[in-house]
Amino acid sequence: MKRLFALILTLTLALSLAGCGSAGSSDGAGESGTSGEESGDPIRVACILSGPISDMSWNYTAHQGLLKMEAMGAEIAYQENVENSALPDCINTYASDGYDMIILSTNSYEEASLPITKDYPDTTFIIINGQTTEGNVTSYQVADEDQGFMQGVICAALSQTGKVGFVGAMEITPILNGRTGFEQGAKYINESVEVNAVMTGSFTDVAAAKETAKAMIDAGVDAIAPMCDNAALGVDEAAEEGGIYAAASGEGQETVAPNAVVCAVNKDTSIVYEKVFQDYLDGKLTGDTGVVKLGAADGVVYLSDWYDAGSGISDEVKAQISAAYEALASGEISVELG
Repeated sequence: MKRLFALILTLTLALSLAGCGSAGSSDGAGESGTSGEESGDPIRVACILSGPISDMSWNYTAHQGLLKMEAMGAEIAYQENVENSALPDCINTYASDGYDMIILSTNSYEEASLPITKDYPDTTFIIINGQTTEGNVTSYQVADEDQGFMQGVICAALSQTGKVGFVGAMEITPILNGRTGFEQGAKYINESVEVNAVMTGSFTDVAAAKETAKAMIDAGVDAIAPMCDNAALGVDEAAEEGGIYAAASGEGQETVAPNAVVCAVNKDTSIVYEKVFQDYLDGKLTGDTGVVKLGAADGVVYLSDWYDAGSGISDEVKAQISAAYEALASGEISVELG
């Protein structure tokens, strides 16, 4: 009976871990003043993602960041497409299994996660785009407003109708900041430009994003930009079908709209993840250092090369867009947030 009970317990734990869907490797070695170093084992890092790592946007670059952590000596695991309702179980699974660090990839997890973090004082929690830095929780933010600003610059510079569009996901602080940046970037180029900005309420509903973009095109928008992770593909597709320009939000999106996407304003969150792990190794995650924010000045937000769809854009307009980016990255101009 004892052997049977032990077998059942083992199977239960295995099923629990499978439910959280981890993936990773364990061939690195940690180098910090943590329990991982003391035991000679690698530092174990788990990341909970709101969408798929194939989204050519937020979750893709998060996964790239995990791979950078792995190259720095971490043992990594992750779970994709975790709804807020499933978040507590996923956190409990990773924390109970002894992971040293758990990264929550979006601030939409913040409210639901904070009560649980107190149950695991020896686990380090990182909230990407969060507001909390206390105890065992530290937040790192991405300057979504920088990405929005450059998307607004590009759309306004390319628009012939004077009407540009922004399709966001949920009304959470990062996307709202992105919308604010888009509006200011567009006005930076053309004070009289008309900005049409709509939130669809989803990071994953490609069809809803596409219908929203099509409605904007029907209303006269001739340059558009998405900030809605995987759903951005719907915006790009609508631009392709509508014969207008699009400023993508991630590398690879041009493949679904080769005649519309002129370039991408990328948000490489892998740089943020890399900094998180280095700060952890250096013992800087004390929970009282304040929120760390990275943007264009840190290379997190940057412009891609021009794609084939941008071949007809004049050198003068391209230079205007590049100059705006340089001014943003140098701090000469900045987005004013409310």
